[in-house]
Amino acid sequence: MNSLTQYNAVKGQLRAGDLVMFWGREPLSTIIELYEAGPSHSAIVRQPVTDQGEDAKISQSTRPTILTAGSLNGVQTEPLGVTLAGYGAGATAAALLLSDEARSKVDWEKFYAVIGASDGFVQYDVADLFEFVLRGFPILGAHVGQAEHKTKMVCSSWVTAVLTASGLLTGIDWTKETPQDLVEMAIYSKWIPLLGKPKLSRFDSI
Repeated sequence: MNSLTQYNAVKGQLRAGDLVMFWGREPLSTIIELYEAGPSHSAIVRQPVTDQGEDAKISQSTRPTILTAGSLNGVQTEPLGVTLAGYGAGATAAALLLSDEARSKVDWEKFYAVIGASDGFVQYDVADLFEFVLRGFPILGAHVGQAEHKTKMVCSSWVTAVLTASGLLTGIDWTKETPQDLVEMAIYSKWIPLLGKPKLSRFDSI
């Protein structure tokens, strides 16, 4: 179990719409992190803490191997602290806090509506995960299918779809966004470590 000392010290800063990035140590996470030079998993804060004894809730699309016990495959709401504690030895995580300007563009009614409608229904798109890994390879990548699947999404597609549906992002193909793409979007005020010593490159740069 990972220590939650860092998370507990800063969780009161998290607000709905903030993003959480994870770096894992399982083989597929390592491949994605090496290829993208960034995190391998992303989630979005659905419910912040209102009292220091509470746990923030995140909405994420994830696959069974990194889920907490009893969780479903796909989009679901999970306690952030529980997720961090069980993410695996050596894992790191960071929260990306939306700027006030970005927050002013969010339609919060739509934000909660799209999460509520998808929770427990939209499945994790395992095939698209492998498509994502293969897209960067010469010749082969150009032939990999990239169709939109509104009932199947990988983690970063889900986060991008939520931010698009709620009005913050426009003109973005959410099916092609990676966790690192999210890190680079110029919509944040700052980032804070939640677990270990995460390293972010090109943060808030595009």
